[in-house]
Amino acid sequence: MFFTCGPNEAMVVSGFCRSPPVMVAGGRVLVLPCLQQIQRISLNTLTLNVRSEKVYTRHGVPISVTGIAQVKIQGQNKEMLAAACQMFLGKSEAEIAQIALETLEGHQRAIMAHMTVEVPEATPTHPHNPAP
Repeated sequence: MFFTCGPNEAMVVSGFCRSPPVMVAGGRVLVLPCLQQIQRISLNTLTLNVRSEKVYTRHGVPISVTGIAQVKIQGQNKEMLAAACQMFLGKSEAEIAQIALETLEGHQRAIMAHMTVEVPEATPTHPHNPAP
């Protein structure tokens, strides 16, 4: 039986005569019913809102940062697709987005903790601090 998938997903065929499993991104594959199994993984781009509230910098200054990240599984790179399948196969897009968000939040917090933040003096010449 032939199975197809669009360019925004990949299929993984495992089972009889499939060691290692075959990964097909945006194409078709022949699957033997009852002997082989097919699983799908989304290759859609996920947009994540990464927020870190009150993280202390190197000098103890609390700052909050909001970042936007777009993450995507590269279906054309076989090594990256294999790694993504090991971590995410069988998970929904929402579960994948949550895992990616938690990872990015951790990295963002680590970067912020190593930063130094210079607090501008309250002078009339500074554009962000108007004269009283």
